[in-house]
Amino acid sequence: MSPQPAVRRHRPGRLLSEAMRGLVLIVLLALVAPTPGHAASYTLNVTEAMDLGSVAAASSGDTVFRVDPVSGSVSVVSGGGRRLTAGNARVQVNITCKPSRTGDTDCTTRNVRIQMGRIGPLVGRARAFSAFYAASGTATIVTPPTAAVPTIFELAPLGDNSMKNFFVGADFPVAGDDSGLASGAGENAFFVYVVDANGLMIVGDTDKGKIRALRALAVAKTADLSFGAIQRPGSGASTVTLNANNGNRTVSGNAVAFATPAPTRAAFTITGEGGQQVSLTVPATINLTGPASLPVTITRTGAASPSLNSGLGRAGSFSFTVGGSFTLGPTTPPGAYSGTLTVSVDYN
Repeated sequence: MSPQPAVRRHRPGRLLSEAMRGLVLIVLLALVAPTPGHAASYTLNVTEAMDLGSVAAASSGDTVFRVDPVSGSVSVVSGGGRRLTAGNARVQVNITCKPSRTGDTDCTTRNVRIQMGRIGPLVGRARAFSAFYAASGTATIVTPPTAAVPTIFELAPLGDNSMKNFFVGADFPVAGDDSGLASGAGENAFFVYVVDANGLMIVGDTDKGKIRALRALAVAKTADLSFGAIQRPGSGASTVTLNANNGNRTVSGNAVAFATPAPTRAAFTITGEGGQQVSLTVPATINLTGPASLPVTITRTGAASPSLNSGLGRAGSFSFTVGGSFTLGPTTPPGAYSGTLTVSVDYN
């Protein structure tokens, strides 16, 4: 018997399956193909926290403090609070570009895209940053910062292996006494990133905003200074004295003091952050006006720099009283005399 010819059978299902596998392989290769990357690496470092130091909060509502990135000075944009600490509060950011391999020109030809924003939890009276600002240092800003948060801007090419810097400022809100938030140490946080064209972080750093928030300081009068009714002397000089410590009134010479209306020493109460020392200013003399001018020498209780009771993080107070003395003569015009006693107080 003669040999039979070989027969090649066509299996369309198998051939189709192999073709599909080849197609899938091609697609997968396309999906995992690497995209072009930066031919440079960056380092970025935020050198310090944005520290406002001590601030006196407003009695109600937020106070927005603005840190100027050019000078580092701090001003109040809105609200009734004020900064008690002097000095620079801006932040310095150092940045370096290093070529990944010989011949790469990214560090000398490519602008650097920077993004700044808020991050992390809030502590105490510190509110989240509401705006960020930037100023050129040795690095040059070529595209100004956007107004929105996060804030984006661009630096000119940094050069190969050359550390450059720029400065950051911000609007830093601090909550008032009516917020119910704890006074004392407060913190928020921010980030500074180098990002690619899609906004993805290449490298970055974070740091904090810091405050020491004190309650609003106030002084309130609780009693007027009144010497009562005095009959002038028929001869010679008489001195009328109202003791600041106990409120007793004494009269020397021939003048006569009447029981009514009763004399009263002035009384004041300072309120603010517990445990804090304050500077108290009371005038040495005031002038009463009426039928004539009547100078009064002022005395008071308490130290010139008293401390409020309680402690940091709690409300505190200090009370003091004021007395004084003046001289009458037989020619002093009779009548009613009055004047204004102004006291002031501030945190030390």
